[in-house]
Amino acid sequence: MRGVAVLIGIVACVVGSYGKAETYGNYTTMGVIVDPPAGTKVDDIGRVGMFLIEGGERRPLHDLARVGRESFFAGSLFWLKPASKYQVEVEFYDRGGKLISKVPESGQTRAEPAVPETKDAVYVAAAGDDQNPGTLDKPLKTIKAGLSKLTGGVTLFVRGGRYYEGDLDVPAKGSTDAPVVIRAYRDERAVIDGDDPTLVEAKWEKGPSETFNAPYAGRTWDVSMEEKASGKYYRLYPLRTMAELTLRKSANKTFTQLGFTGAYYCDGKRIHVLTPGADIADYRVHVANHTIGLQVTGKSNLTIEGLEFRHFGRNEYGSAINLMDSSQVLIQKCKVYYTNSGVWIKGQSDNTTIQDSLFVDDVNHWHFSYSKNEEGWSYHDQIETGAAYTDANYTGRGLVVRRNRIEGIFDGSHLGPWEKVNARTSETDFYENTMDGITDDFIETDGFSRNVRIFDNRMNKSLSGISLAQALDGPTWILYNTLENCGISTGTSLESYEGYPFKTNGGPDPRTGSGPVFFYHNTAWTSDPKSRAMLVKSNVRWQQMVMKNNIWCGKAMGFDKWSGDLSPLVWDYDDLYHAAGPFMKMDKTIHENLIDVQKAKGWMTHGISADPRFVAPEKSDFHLQPDSPCIDAGTVLPGINVGRYRGKGPDIGCFEAGGK
Repeated sequence: MRGVAVLIGIVACVVGSYGKAETYGNYTTMGVIVDPPAGTKVDDIGRVGMFLIEGGERRPLHDLARVGRESFFAGSLFWLKPASKYQVEVEFYDRGGKLISKVPESGQTRAEPAVPETKDAVYVAAAGDDQNPGTLDKPLKTIKAGLSKLTGGVTLFVRGGRYYEGDLDVPAKGSTDAPVVIRAYRDERAVIDGDDPTLVEAKWEKGPSETFNAPYAGRTWDVSMEEKASGKYYRLYPLRTMAELTLRKSANKTFTQLGFTGAYYCDGKRIHVLTPGADIADYRVHVANHTIGLQVTGKSNLTIEGLEFRHFGRNEYGSAINLMDSSQVLIQKCKVYYTNSGVWIKGQSDNTTIQDSLFVDDVNHWHFSYSKNEEGWSYHDQIETGAAYTDANYTGRGLVVRRNRIEGIFDGSHLGPWEKVNARTSETDFYENTMDGITDDFIETDGFSRNVRIFDNRMNKSLSGISLAQALDGPTWILYNTLENCGISTGTSLESYEGYPFKTNGGPDPRTGSGPVFFYHNTAWTSDPKSRAMLVKSNVRWQQMVMKNNIWCGKAMGFDKWSGDLSPLVWDYDDLYHAAGPFMKMDKTIHENLIDVQKAKGWMTHGISADPRFVAPEKSDFHLQPDSPCIDAGTVLPGINVGRYRGKGPDIGCFEAGGK
């Protein structure tokens, strides 16, 4: 029996003798999820292949992988065109290599988003009046008043200015025919500021030990100081006692040892601050008086464009934008400064897109382990989130985070929910982002990571690169990224933590382990003199890890594994280069060179260990010089690099030189 494909939006499902199959399309990718053929046990499946049917041709794609211990398989198509239909065929083989069944399937990618033109508009201006009708010539004064007038099919235009508002609920629910839009007017700078405006340039009283104080009820988790002369911002660290502030010491460490440029303490009635310099008159003091900028609950078909958010996080889990059970939300060309989290995503929030935005903070100089544990008052619960953060109970699909710049924050983004998933896969895409100066991990896939795709990103300066601790169930795809200067962070400058391009240790239960993880065409290089090209600290399980066509560069060692047996590792066609030290250390066993490893482990049969000959790595240029040994030295990966290489074979690493 052949199933009949039914396209429903971007999801297509087929049910036939082979069981259930579906696709889920994002803009340039598409997930394919299939059950085994009827009457076939999942453990009897040896391989699940996939082919793209296009123009009368049948082109091989990457194999599908089993999702954790579930009874279904998932795979991904890359480099697709938006708003396009695709036909694939999935083939099931038994463990002896015999073809069991073929599954036809079709799907469609999402159309590129555009800010919709609505039939009506409401205007807000800092010089307006909330008694006005909200027209362009008679605007409202507050964003809260403007939001109250929003309905489906209406745009709220925010004129340039600073609006000291927050915890704003978006009441209107849009639809495909009548969307809701909140945007800055004609690229004017519209700032939603969570500050307490009375404290920005207040007359602060002098306190003991060169501290200053002012009235403030309760406490806050977000305080920054802005130097008037230069505009430079300093995030202040929250302390539990006044003694810590006056002594400039906590957990037996000085503020210099802790990397603090300033700190503060709230006693319930007043806020006490220690400035980065001498006189508080040299600074504007930004004390978060609101927790969230915009709260979006149970809404759909919403666009937020061009707004600037600053200083949110009075209570726990502050963010610029908080999405709860809200779908078809587009956030673009926004800026988020000195706020504990960027976009916090909860519940059944489907097809969220965060793009072309800027996320900036100043927490990357703080002592790493102090901030991570109870000595630091568990402050990591507030700041260890990122530009995009999927909550533990996020159950949505189709999250796309792309073309953003993220700098100076604790973690770049967190993509995996811990608690549960409703759909069989998440279909999350994180690509073409630039990250710089991250305290801990560039990207976390910790939690459920079912068809999570991380590709074409540029990352510089962190403790670790991509965290897979654990990337539950899989598959997780990590393609064509540069991971630069892992190990260059406060975790190494103030402490003795080791940096590495990907992390497998950690998580609530390391015995659970990650699902299949695929590393293809990544380039990892660091200036850290103590760096390993790769490091696996402890015996953390993963279902399967595949590494091909990557460049891994270390200064002090090649591959270092501390303890325990490694899980299944498919490793070939990589360049593992080390400037000094042993090539590989497995517990207490030293392998001095690549040939030794090939004989002992069977890894890297076609791999190399040579200087990749980058153009200028110190200037972040990781293109290959014409005499690089990595040129044409990779292997063809169906569905991954076909069409992206130009020589006799693919180049190893992130960038294609064009062949010899």
